[in-house]
Amino acid sequence: MSAMDLGFTTDGTINDQIINFYRERAMGGVGLIVVGGCYPEMNGKVWKSIIGLDKDEFIPGLKRLTDAIHQYDVRVAAQLLHAGRSASSFFTKMQPIAPSAVVYRSIKQEPHALTIPEIKTVIDNYVSATLRAKKAGFDAVELHGGMGYLINQFLSKATNKRNDEYGGSLENRVRFAREMILAIKETVGKDYPIIFRMSGDDFVEEGLKIGESVEIAKIIEQSGADAFNVSPGWHESKIPIMLMSIPRMAYTFLSERVKSQVKVPVTTSVRINTLKLAEEILDNEQADLVSIGRPLIVDPELPTKYKNGQLDDIRTCIACNQGCFDSLLNFKSVSCTYNAMVGHEGERPIVRTDKPKKVVVVGGGPAGMEAARVLALRGHHVTLYERNGQLGGQLRHANVPPGRGEILNIITYLERQISKLKVNIKTGEEADLQMLEEEHPDAIIIATGGKPIMLNLPGINGENVYIASDVLEGKASLRKEVVIIGGGTVGCEVALYVAKQGAMRPEVACFLLKHKVLDAKEIVEYTSRGNKNITLLEMKKKVGGGFGISTRWVILDELKNAGVKEITEVKVKEIINNGCGNIEKNRGVVYEKDGQEHFIKADTIIVAVGYSPNNELQKQVEGKFPEIYFIGDCVKVRTALEAIHEGFQVALKI
Repeated sequence: MSAMDLGFTTDGTINDQIINFYRERAMGGVGLIVVGGCYPEMNGKVWKSIIGLDKDEFIPGLKRLTDAIHQYDVRVAAQLLHAGRSASSFFTKMQPIAPSAVVYRSIKQEPHALTIPEIKTVIDNYVSATLRAKKAGFDAVELHGGMGYLINQFLSKATNKRNDEYGGSLENRVRFAREMILAIKETVGKDYPIIFRMSGDDFVEEGLKIGESVEIAKIIEQSGADAFNVSPGWHESKIPIMLMSIPRMAYTFLSERVKSQVKVPVTTSVRINTLKLAEEILDNEQADLVSIGRPLIVDPELPTKYKNGQLDDIRTCIACNQGCFDSLLNFKSVSCTYNAMVGHEGERPIVRTDKPKKVVVVGGGPAGMEAARVLALRGHHVTLYERNGQLGGQLRHANVPPGRGEILNIITYLERQISKLKVNIKTGEEADLQMLEEEHPDAIIIATGGKPIMLNLPGINGENVYIASDVLEGKASLRKEVVIIGGGTVGCEVALYVAKQGAMRPEVACFLLKHKVLDAKEIVEYTSRGNKNITLLEMKKKVGGGFGISTRWVILDELKNAGVKEITEVKVKEIINNGCGNIEKNRGVVYEKDGQEHFIKADTIIVAVGYSPNNELQKQVEGKFPEIYFIGDCVKVRTALEAIHEGFQVALKI
């Protein structure tokens, strides 16, 4: 399991929450857990919740952790991570340090350029941290030499501007890492394993490319490294690294290149979310080991389930980042969109009831399905009503835009589970008060979701006006000039969907690139956009406000590449259809911006201003049954994570 920040500690100490989290993953059948990052000295602390290894007082807690993991015959390594210039004085109360005084754009603090005596001190602190890790029972350490952290900052020309023995040539830039490994081996023991995590490609200007990274790997191997973990990019990279839109196994070629040039084991990581893919990598000798992180957040039993052939029981990570990375960036602890147990291991057991009830769930979206699943696990008799012909609710629409297909994994998992648990599923049936009264339930859960907001505008009922769901379901006739009213999450995703209509297919692009019919720039142009002219009209200052921090910048970049125009801070006044209205013989949208009216031509208008609670049934049934609960968007429009977690928690109460 890959090292990751969990957000479970604020003072560097190990607590029961951390132990319970890793214990469950150890029970699930992993071979190696890498814990971290762990800071070797305080000014290397990259985030508030990073685990400490800079003081002896941390050893007892760390020993509790390693003992818990070893109980299941699982090996455990401590990842030593020094942030360097990426560390903020907000957490460390110290000026950041680095090989050179190159500012990290997110921190905007000039780092102190280390002197040679200070470099030796940092190396000594890494050695001391490794000694503590060994005393605490860790079987190995992983030196984080990638992702733009301190070791990587020495390796890369982008951040290393030194002209002494630690800068300039490749040999000099690798000296810091080499001396560190040699010092650790000399002090801790030659037999104590060191894993070196490295960036195969930095994906930044003047950063390392794979050719140079291979040469670094050779030197590091000669210095005593026992294994490599190869990953892509920096946090400053403009190339996406951890998102759903990235093809699976996109960066495995980096580990393959390193593996071809070294003799020690090489691990690959990033965007490998199934063990079938992992096996494919190993079979093709692209790596010796596969490291996964987020897939083990969502399903701690993943290895055991896969080994036992329980494929339908596996929750597959969708790389949405809502509960993991976005939570951390918002100073919250790690959770998961569709595993409400994450971060609460041992606190929320699903216990079978000794008093089974007849429970009716109305609404087959994610909240309703999760509630039905947990209720059935607890032994209740559950009937689920969904008015549409398919389960999934609004996730069925969220799955359609390009790069969002993995959302379907949530629907598939929940469908399989409630079917397996013998939930009585009634699709294509809309529950009403009379039907519910005839069921004579002991308890009812209303999860009827949301409904699209329709604007009260002149011309809104025109034949060329559609709501977003119509478009995503393929019910709309899209013409060339498209205006989308609403630039939030839904509006942006619809824009990307429409932009792909008529775009070049990937296999065609590969063929034309291979035969040099088109160059890379032309390929990007042809594959990013089709034949539609698309404009987003948004009332707020920025578009894409509903996306998480880790996702929004990528969505905005995709919109730009697709040629989507954005007009913000507007008020839509009127839709002109078929020459009717105040602009003769035109079709389009009238909007106000900066106190002036404007007209934009459009032969297709899409309304994508979000959803409001679908609470009609709530009004009918409230107070008429002894036990009734309202969850999800029918109460308040919220994220899939919030809705699923609410379904989980309510089901535990019944």
